[in-house]
Amino acid sequence: MSKVELFAHQQVWAFAENFPDEFASYGCGPGGWGDRLVPDTVYGLSIKPACQIHDTYYRHWPDSSEQARNMIDRIFKNNMIRIVDYYTSVGWLRWLRRRRCIKYYKMVKNFGGPAFYGERNEDNQMQEV
Repeated sequence: MSKVELFAHQQVWAFAENFPDEFASYGCGPGGWGDRLVPDTVYGLSIKPACQIHDTYYRHWPDSSEQARNMIDRIFKNNMIRIVDYYTSVGWLRWLRRRRCIKYYKMVKNFGGPAFYGERNEDNQMQEV
């Protein structure tokens, strides 16, 4: 059985190959109890590879501009849709899964800023107030 092809820049694929344990630890939720709220599946279909790629970009992509973040979030959305379209042949289920993926995309677009920028802040840039 063939597998779906997902998009990522070569640096992301190289990270996955060179640091497989760290890459494998990435997922859709924020970790801990938050993983129950944001599972790695949409109606029974794993979208974890799209989340792993997205997490790798958020943590390791060298460009910290808003344009880069927008690009990374669009890659996430498109990879989730690729997974859904490839593995879902039933029309109503594909529609449901796509809707859930769009919700994931909107959540990360609207609320992912602290995760994206937090990975880029140096200790000396942060202070308690």
